Amino acid sequence: MRPFRAEAHGYVAELEPSERIVLAQLAGDVAQMLQEGVPGRGPGGAGPGAGEPDDAWSPPGWTGPVPGRPGDGGGAATPPPDPAVRRLLPDASDDAEVAAEFRRFTQDDLAARKVGRLVLLARSLVDHEPAGAAPYVVGRDEAEDVAGALTDVRLVLAERLGLRTDEQVEGLYDELDREGDDGPDDGEVGGAPRRFLVSVFLLTGLLQESLVDGMLADLRAGRGRP
Repeated sequence: MRPFRAEAHGYVAELEPSERIVLAQLAGDVAQMLQEGVPGRGPGGAGPGAGEPDDAWSPPGWTGPVPGRPGDGGGAATPPPDPAVRRLLPDASDDAEVAAEFRRFTQDDLAARKVGRLVLLARSLVDHEPAGAAPYVVGRDEAEDVAGALTDVRLVLAERLGLRTDEQVEGLYDELDREGDDGPDDGEVGGAPRRFLVSVFLLTGLLQESLVDGMLADLRAGRGRP
């Protein structure tokens, strides 16, 4: 993998086919978590788009509402029970009443926007299915959505890995470097599965950071989105 760099036609990284597949599947998994983890939006629920056909591309196993369809803002909104999904849709205030009201009017729309950009990321990664390492090009008009989708994937991985501080994140490099050590077993994700999630977490971090750096460099140079 080579991180993103700014070029005339957009931001370009280089990914192996296996890296593309893993990242695309994770983006699809996180989108699926959002559609099923937000009360009222899952399959068979009363949320917007339930039961309606989706003729757009969607990740394998997609069963929820049409990506990008806004919510109606009606009724009470329940915080997602999955802590990983709740990390994507956090409370907007420490005041429970304010947080509940804000969630009522924004949760469905925010979840739908996140699903839409996760689908965009997954689709762009598997387009053309290159047989070897190949450039992965993100246009300037899509860079913000791709960066946001990478951030959401990282947030879910961070929750599954129990990461809460910058020090814990920095320690992941040492964890991977320890030969013959599969990393600490936290009771949920340990051994080889943890090493895999750590590797993907660091990969998505490098991609997200390099993409944002390229966007900021363009902004300073006056080369924003067209």
